[in-house]
Amino acid sequence: MKGVLLTILSLSLSGSLLCALLLALRPLIRHRLPKAVSYYAWLLVLFRLLVPVGYGVSLPEPPQPVLDTMQQQDALLHQADPMEQEHSPAGAAVPEEHPAETDQKTEELEPVFSLFDALFFLWLVGTVVSLGWHIAAYVAFSGRLKRSLAPPRAEELALFECLKGKTRVRLVCSSQVDTPMLMGLLHPVIVLPQNSPTLSEAEWSAALRHELTHCKRGDLFYKWLIVLATALHWFNPLVHWMGQQIALDCELSCDEAVLSALTPEERMGYGELLLALAARRRLPTGVTATTLCEEKRQLKARLQGILGYRKPTRAALCLTLILVLGLTCCACGVLDLTGQTASSTLPTSAGEAGEEDPYEAILARYEEALALRQPDDYPDLPNAMTNPYWAWGDTDSLLDRTGYAQMDLNGDGVEELLLGWTGGEFWNLDEGYVFAVYTLVDGQPVLAVEGWERSLYVVGTDGFLYHQGSSGAGRTEWYKYRFDPKMEGYLETVEQVSEPEDGQDAVTVGEGWMASGMSIPYTPFALPTEEESSYQDEEESSYQDVLVGNATFLYWAEDAEEPVSKSIAEVPALFSPDSPYAEIYQFAVLDLNADGTEEVVLWITDVGNDMGGYLILHKKDGMVYGFPSHWRTFWDLKTDGTFTYSYSAGFEDGVAAIRFTETGYEMDRLIRGMGEQYVFHTFEVNHQPVSQAEYEAAWEAQDRKPDAPWYELTLDNIKKFI
Repeated sequence: MKGVLLTILSLSLSGSLLCALLLALRPLIRHRLPKAVSYYAWLLVLFRLLVPVGYGVSLPEPPQPVLDTMQQQDALLHQADPMEQEHSPAGAAVPEEHPAETDQKTEELEPVFSLFDALFFLWLVGTVVSLGWHIAAYVAFSGRLKRSLAPPRAEELALFECLKGKTRVRLVCSSQVDTPMLMGLLHPVIVLPQNSPTLSEAEWSAALRHELTHCKRGDLFYKWLIVLATALHWFNPLVHWMGQQIALDCELSCDEAVLSALTPEERMGYGELLLALAARRRLPTGVTATTLCEEKRQLKARLQGILGYRKPTRAALCLTLILVLGLTCCACGVLDLTGQTASSTLPTSAGEAGEEDPYEAILARYEEALALRQPDDYPDLPNAMTNPYWAWGDTDSLLDRTGYAQMDLNGDGVEELLLGWTGGEFWNLDEGYVFAVYTLVDGQPVLAVEGWERSLYVVGTDGFLYHQGSSGAGRTEWYKYRFDPKMEGYLETVEQVSEPEDGQDAVTVGEGWMASGMSIPYTPFALPTEEESSYQDEEESSYQDVLVGNATFLYWAEDAEEPVSKSIAEVPALFSPDSPYAEIYQFAVLDLNADGTEEVVLWITDVGNDMGGYLILHKKDGMVYGFPSHWRTFWDLKTDGTFTYSYSAGFEDGVAAIRFTETGYEMDRLIRGMGEQYVFHTFEVNHQPVSQAEYEAAWEAQDRKPDAPWYELTLDNIKKFI
């Protein structure tokens, strides 16, 4: 309710400012621009009043009273006053209020029916009453009109048929009207007064032209938009005034359209017709229709318009264009009241109901690093989590072995994020060790504690954080910490013992501390389901799914009879099976064989960016295949798919392209130099023998081709370039 009310107020204020701008411009454009410009310019105001979209414009925030600031600070201090709690170990039990007492306080502090609720219902009632009144008046008048309809006179009907052309509208007469008028949205009808005054054919022609103009322009739809805007913003007097101005501009622009087809003498007769009908008006208030003479008080402006009528000039048309563009830009802006209201509320602590998880971004970063198995691309994440030493020779995903949990370590009401290994298959961990602790500083997650295989942390059942560190040289230390985000380093040392200084007692105490660690219910990072990680039942697969670890690909090794399923995490080991340093360095996306479908080339490196090789991902029949390529290929890769290759013995190098086959690919050697130890005697270009000069010219043309871009293998790049 609050959001709806703020949106209505924002639209009303934005529309009022645009309406005031039009009002200020009115004296400047009144006699310079066609009347239709003023009439249709109001549509921009109606758009701003009815459509809650546009670029936000924030009002300058007023200075906050000193009293309010002190009250906010006092409220925050009462949320967690350090003087109200005794000094106790972190994580110690905190007295809890009885649920019944909490509910009672909540009911006392939060009124059942807020001020915004009352204002919303007041606005809703006003809207329903205003809209209902217009609809009821229209329905009642339409009923009376239908009961009094009569066929028009023959001469009126003949003139009408001559003027209407292809316009779908009927002509009738009624004793309920005293002036020609147009009614009916879906089935428009022009109603003439049954006891009409004696008029000449030219005057009747002008009257019918007027109503037909209303019909052709869809002015009835325009008027119902005004009714809707007036109903939604019934509390805004400027909107009601705007409705009157639009009604006047509607008649003035319609008069102008009629006058353009009349002679000066006929224009004088048209003015006399308005005078004759002005005294006879008897249309009920609230009825949405167009009439030849809407109101007597409009008559002066309309007669002045008739006397001062002139055709628009080119300068007027240019001014019209400038005015419309300027007003359109203004109409696209909407005042942002929601942000102003939100900024004035008390700050809330992390973890309150309805607030987004502040650790969501860092968890997504961990999931990305664990899925891609590219720990070097995430130096800010603890190595023990993304690249533990026991996983160097293990190519399976770490997603199901690594988990996270949220726990309030110091009882301040803000939960910390803990990460560790799940399961007990390594070192009998039993989900107890903690290798990363994040806390919130100014609402942002900060790495407070980092461990590794020789620097172990556990959370004791007493709420303390225990640590065991070993140098591997017969010296081990144990620490008992109190976690405190306010301290430098986030840890306050409560007690410390070490071996061998403290002897056997230190070992007993330290091992007892570590044994008191609780089993933390870590939530593993989500593994792809069997359906997501297999292509057996899929009709279509994508490079993205393969590269982020959500699906496997079919690896077709050299000289293999059939492919085998592999994951992206296994790719480095396919090229350097015994190296913990192999990784996917970069990737390129391009059409290698000019068939209109892109391939992905993965660049695998080892120590010092040396050795490794390339893996070509090729899509065929809805499945992704992977073909290995030697590390001496795909140098100087060009956007057309050509690249430089060489042989280690130096007896051949050149430029090649890829041609895929049923079981892999072939290298099409486009430029070749052959000999021994990089001294070439035989040269080929496009499989034809050539001279050395022609060979070198082909190389120069190859060098001028644009290079294919290579990208780091990150989730953002995968989503952006594939």
